[in-house]
Amino acid sequence: MAGPDYCVVVPILNPNLAGGMVKLAAALAGAKLEGLNRHIRILILGIVTVPEETPLSQGASLVKAYRTMLRYIPQNSELDERLEVHTEVRVAREVWQGIRDQVKEEHGDLLLLHWKGSTHTPDKIYGDTIDALLNDPPCDIVLARFNNTLPDVKNILLPVRGGSYSNLALTLASNLAEEWQAGITVLHSLAASIPPAYPSYFGAVEPEPLEDPMAALQNLLLELPAGARLVTVHGQVASGIVREAHFHDLLILGASDPGPKEPAATVISGKLAERIAAETTCPLLVVKTRRPFELNRPMLGIKSEPAFREPSLNELVDRWFAENTFQYREFRSMSSLTLLKERNDLSISLVWPVYGKVQPTTLAETVRRSRFALMRDCALLDEIVVCSPNVRFDETEIAAFYSWPGAHPRPEDDNDDQIVYYTPEIIREAYPDNQLDWGPGESLWQALRRARGDIIVWGDPTMVGFEARLIYGLVGPLLSYPEFQLATGFYSTPENHSTESIPVYNDLTELSLRPMLGGFFPQLAGVINPVCTVGAARRELLERLPLFTGPAFTPALLADTSIRSGLMSIAQVDLGAPPDFAETLSSQRITSDVLLALLRRAEERTQSPLLTSFNPGVKRVQKTEGVYSLKLEASAAPQRELPPIAFTAGYKRPTF
Repeated sequence: MAGPDYCVVVPILNPNLAGGMVKLAAALAGAKLEGLNRHIRILILGIVTVPEETPLSQGASLVKAYRTMLRYIPQNSELDERLEVHTEVRVAREVWQGIRDQVKEEHGDLLLLHWKGSTHTPDKIYGDTIDALLNDPPCDIVLARFNNTLPDVKNILLPVRGGSYSNLALTLASNLAEEWQAGITVLHSLAASIPPAYPSYFGAVEPEPLEDPMAALQNLLLELPAGARLVTVHGQVASGIVREAHFHDLLILGASDPGPKEPAATVISGKLAERIAAETTCPLLVVKTRRPFELNRPMLGIKSEPAFREPSLNELVDRWFAENTFQYREFRSMSSLTLLKERNDLSISLVWPVYGKVQPTTLAETVRRSRFALMRDCALLDEIVVCSPNVRFDETEIAAFYSWPGAHPRPEDDNDDQIVYYTPEIIREAYPDNQLDWGPGESLWQALRRARGDIIVWGDPTMVGFEARLIYGLVGPLLSYPEFQLATGFYSTPENHSTESIPVYNDLTELSLRPMLGGFFPQLAGVINPVCTVGAARRELLERLPLFTGPAFTPALLADTSIRSGLMSIAQVDLGAPPDFAETLSSQRITSDVLLALLRRAEERTQSPLLTSFNPGVKRVQKTEGVYSLKLEASAAPQRELPPIAFTAGYKRPTF
């Protein structure tokens, strides 16, 4: 059994350093240690800063550019299979604030930061960002000073003081030595009168009084790692470190706070690190435990960093919009998506949930195109399921789903089918023949009994002119970012269409649907198209959420997902220009159906009888021979809330 996860967060500001930082992060975490049985996760983090007077959502374009840059960061192909590397881009007001918040959300164990070795900022020791993080560390921190590439390391120098020294620095040095087959030299000073700042710098977790030099040496011998070499020096500590560093490939220093009784020692300790960095050329690591470092104390006359505060609802929504809004072109390399799918041992099912008035020939052409583009050419999909609870096709129409030029007839063994035509044999409520379900909810709910994928992506069977971007654009975020549970889409206007705002699907969305969804669920105010009929979700989510029939399927799914998994588990994708649709519902009917579903959820949360005064009927104004009149527009089918399928009798998840 694998041990607990170990997460290393690596903020990247200079892409030229990314390869060396990832390699160092894997070695510090012990990715190749045989006796270390745990899963290691490296998170490559990009931070986009937005000024205070600007909404966070304005950083969306920079986030997209940063995501593109991080995708080209080289990853070490020799890393152990226990290690996974992910990328994340976050918007924040300050770089240090974004890093700290991300580490806390990821429950990070180690934060690896690149350090230039000096700073020109007045009253700062390591720089604005690093000082703020050391002042209140979210986890253990390592500062790395090296050039663009990390050279081969065969000799590691670890200065310590007599008595107690940093367990973290010793552990990390041992991990590096075993990973790189390097030797460790422990540097110990026998100076009898070392200034308080110097011994506190070399790895002491707690400030302790100086011990007798010989007694300290005896204690140190008992704690040396196996195979380590001990070197003792007399005189100035800094000079001894600089002298020995010329014969080693890597220098590791432990940093600690000398305590409230020695306020000036902290600055001296930082100056010592800067002096050693200036006088040595080998890579340098400064290790700090998560104990607060209090670099900026009021008694030193240095302004302290602002305290952390929870973001407001508006900031949360703006941040979600900037970080979780994607463009289908970011995932157009379908071979990369297929590699991600195989690496994470995932399977994907494409469901065509039949509802409304579907043209069999159009649907057959759509299925044929999706199979060509997403199964035959790149193997992104593992199966295609056509589910039609309300519509029955004859044998000729079913055969059209499997036919294309040069293809064989429909396979006889259904267990090996890549395409499954599924009409559930269930007892249906008595509906008139002309009543149709205008939404994917019921068909998708039934398809879960047959679809076997870990990720379920559903298309719109009424669309004309299928393109692969409508599917891989939705699957991309779920494959690339494990934290996403649901991906919904929206369609943009053509490139030559001039608009001052972000393109939306139609006026109905802006004038009615988005205000309603944002009113009942303010955290979803940034969703661009709440009634998009295509989407993708992880199977575990769909199995444990109720699904609505009718046009309210997507708004209700968004609301339930935000309640269950949080807003940041939802992604939205710009799918480009909208395809043509065979037929759509009237705007009034869509608005009424969505409002009915939102009132249901609001009633459950507030325990107030809101639905008793709501009439879902729609009266359309019509004019006949100059006379106005009202015509009641009946619902295509009564809206129903289907229970979570995982808790229904007889359900068993199908598998490949």
